[in-house]
Amino acid sequence: MPKRLALIGCGGMGLRHALGYIELRAQYKSFDLVAICDRHEEAANHVADVVERATGDRPKIYLDYNEMFESESLDAIDITTDTRMHHTLAIAAFERGVHVLTEKPMGITLAACRAMEVAAVKAGCILSIGEQYRRDPMNRLTRALITAGSIGTPTFAVKFSVGGGSDLMHGTGWRALKNRAGSVILEQGVHESDLLQYFMGDVDTVFARTGILTKIRTMAGINPNLAQFYDHRVEDQFAHGDQVEIDQEDSAFGVIGFTSGATGQFTITNASHGYSAGMNTVHGTSGTIILPPSRSGKPPNVLLEGRDDHLSGDEMLEIVPDWQLDDATAAFWNGETRIASYDMPFESSDRKLVAVELKELADSIDGKITPEVGPEVGMKGLALPYAMLESGLSGEVVSMADVLNGKTDAYQSEIDDDISV
Repeated sequence: MPKRLALIGCGGMGLRHALGYIELRAQYKSFDLVAICDRHEEAANHVADVVERATGDRPKIYLDYNEMFESESLDAIDITTDTRMHHTLAIAAFERGVHVLTEKPMGITLAACRAMEVAAVKAGCILSIGEQYRRDPMNRLTRALITAGSIGTPTFAVKFSVGGGSDLMHGTGWRALKNRAGSVILEQGVHESDLLQYFMGDVDTVFARTGILTKIRTMAGINPNLAQFYDHRVEDQFAHGDQVEIDQEDSAFGVIGFTSGATGQFTITNASHGYSAGMNTVHGTSGTIILPPSRSGKPPNVLLEGRDDHLSGDEMLEIVPDWQLDDATAAFWNGETRIASYDMPFESSDRKLVAVELKELADSIDGKITPEVGPEVGMKGLALPYAMLESGLSGEVVSMADVLNGKTDAYQSEIDDDISV
């Protein structure tokens, strides 16, 4: 019997998760989406319309999450609000015995994350964090290749993301504000942080320089590639064309020490004007992997010392003869369990990966599996960007363990005081 699911947050990610739910229903009847909640009725109606057209069933709309919890008998909620609300909504769900899938970052600070974990354990409920990138089949293959020693022993990794300009990220007001975790370092950085640790293992130490390099931003239009997801949402912070002063760092330049002894260089900024560049690589004692762009279908590029060309798809699969996609993921990739690339538009891979997250949530509720990105992994993903921000504030090397356990929290303390965690 399908479980009763509610979606909270009907902005861009809310719509993308609704599309993931629709994709899920084509393969599995794991959930019935019975309710959606957003402060803005216009946005909620838009998402409800999309669901109704695709499934024939219209979820009930709520403008207040407390009213929704009082009115509906729910098994799970899917949180796609801005980060500031994640812990409040999750804890409210756990107090009612309701399981939770929440978008990344897990919470607005590590203290908020720890409160979520405590509440989930106390209630005996599932807490899963929606981290899509690692679930991409090409990132699954990449990790298998690294683990199999295709490039020897990993010695260092480089994540270099330089872009931006004067426009505010996605034209979204809350992304200007520290007390809503709006920084690109957190919003995008948590994706890259999770992948770095997925490929390279745990982090020991971090040193970084950080800053606000482009303080005044413009509320510009949505990137055309994302407009299909974001055009319907209601912006309640600033008007189109407004000049906005951001108050959270837009740039971080970090050096990471992994517990394995490997080193990482992690640069992320959206304060570059007139030029964008990127590099995403893992280097080993006998070769290098150029990491695939997530959700693109492009394969990892394996370059070995002494060889002029990169490995073909068949050669990569030969290195990992036992590797295959899990059954749930394969179901959304035409039943294929061993692939070295795929060809589909972003919107297709995006919704399929959300569907995989929802299927995992349902199976975890049934006790068949445990979430891959649970509280421990979710907090590590957030802790690395915050470790860079903490190091940037103090000017010192910081311990990842101290950020995780709250011993180092000077940067986050202002937010924690504001949200009363």
